Amino acid sequence: MEQVITQPLEWIHNICDQFTEITDWPLRFTPAKPGERKSLEAELCQSEKYCWCESIEDGKRTLGYLYLTLPDESANDHLFVTAIKFAELVGGLISQIETMNSSLESKTREVTTLVDVGLSATRQEGLQDALQKLLEAALQLTGFRAAGFFLLNSESNQLSLRVQYGLTAFEIPFHRRKLNESPPDLEAFAKDALIINRQENPAFSGWLPEGCLTGVCVSVQSESGPFGTLWAFDRRARHLKDRDIHILKSIGAQVSTILERAVLLRESQNQIRLKKELKVISESFPAELAQESHRERDFQAAVQTISHHEVGGDLCEFITLAPNITCFALGDASGDSIPAAVVMASVRGALRTLTEGPIEQAKDTRFVIGRINTALYHTSLPHQFMSMMYGVIDTKNRTFTYTNAGHPAPFWVHKGKITSLTSHGMLLGVTESNDYDYSVIPICTNDIIVGFSDGISEAMSSERKMFRSDGIMKVLENHIEDTAEEVMQGIWAKLQKHLEGGNDGDDRTLMVLKFARNAD
Repeated sequence: MEQVITQPLEWIHNICDQFTEITDWPLRFTPAKPGERKSLEAELCQSEKYCWCESIEDGKRTLGYLYLTLPDESANDHLFVTAIKFAELVGGLISQIETMNSSLESKTREVTTLVDVGLSATRQEGLQDALQKLLEAALQLTGFRAAGFFLLNSESNQLSLRVQYGLTAFEIPFHRRKLNESPPDLEAFAKDALIINRQENPAFSGWLPEGCLTGVCVSVQSESGPFGTLWAFDRRARHLKDRDIHILKSIGAQVSTILERAVLLRESQNQIRLKKELKVISESFPAELAQESHRERDFQAAVQTISHHEVGGDLCEFITLAPNITCFALGDASGDSIPAAVVMASVRGALRTLTEGPIEQAKDTRFVIGRINTALYHTSLPHQFMSMMYGVIDTKNRTFTYTNAGHPAPFWVHKGKITSLTSHGMLLGVTESNDYDYSVIPICTNDIIVGFSDGISEAMSSERKMFRSDGIMKVLENHIEDTAEEVMQGIWAKLQKHLEGGNDGDDRTLMVLKFARNAD
């Protein structure tokens, strides 16, 4: 069926008038009206009053015909060959211009339709309606007769038909497709698009609806992974152009956007609920050490800890075992947020259980670390572990006993000299059993121990430089005579200055002990 010519062609008549004025050879243009093209062509070719004619095309259809008649003045007859060649040149240029205009109009319509459909689909309240509108647009732009979208369930590795247009669900074969059965969709995921022709690909013909000779499958995916596949079907044996595949991919991209938006909207309520639950959980893990500031003791303790998320995996716990004996644990669970908090909570519970037993057991740092290691190994996933230092302060015998399981080595200020404490073994939870060692150091009045998590030493500035343990040591050198609180504040202030403009998003814990009585 011929299409009605709607574009303005007046400019061609103007060109013909200029040609006639310059050459004195009458050049005319007659548009090809619907249903009259063949009769017009026959008349121009057979009539003796026309000496030349040529069709004007726009790449898709015949727009009309250029034709020359003999000039009124016979003196111009000798220019016949020149006039014909000139007319052929003009006709060729007109056809090229109209072809370019037609291509530009087609692409403009495609882009406009895609944008309009995208905006309209985004405003749709129902996901089903939005997807249906996109399938309808795919058919309008490509000329296919039917389309369907298959959604991928990553848990079952199965594709299921969720929406179709132009056919009923029962007319599209294999509503549910398991990926392990190697459907054509699997090839589309690898190649972005798969074209099936019933005659050329008989092995895949069963995947086409009855009566359809051509099918194309494009993958629908986002940066996070595949969502499913978009199928288009046609009863004709079509040889697809790159344009058709490009349009279907564009529609697939919009389907992906719609699905991502739907997932985000669906998850919003879960996020609100999760925030409330995290708030409750965070109250069980106070951000600051519960100081026993009113108890009289022979050492000072200052702690600062922050979590990048509502909860984190850093641990700093002080437990009084006897009037002169206090134990503490300083640790850092792998990962961040809830997974790290779960590991930390497990270790914290095991620590409390072990320190409530016989005091000699709680004072044995090797025993405590070893038991916590075994417990964590059996209760955590293979990729979950924790660094930890467990120490016992005996102010009567003036000793500090500790076992360090893979935690950053603390600094010890002893008689004005700064050294690093020893590490005794690998992280907790890596192996079922591990022989940890221990160390005992003497403590004198005004000695200082500074412990920290790797969120302190590895804190990254905006210039991608780490704070390192050197940053802690430089502060210590100038604060040896200060209280534990003043030392802690000095280090923390230098850390904050280092972090100006940067944020590496890690949990951070800083602990300072000074073996001197509290000022009060």
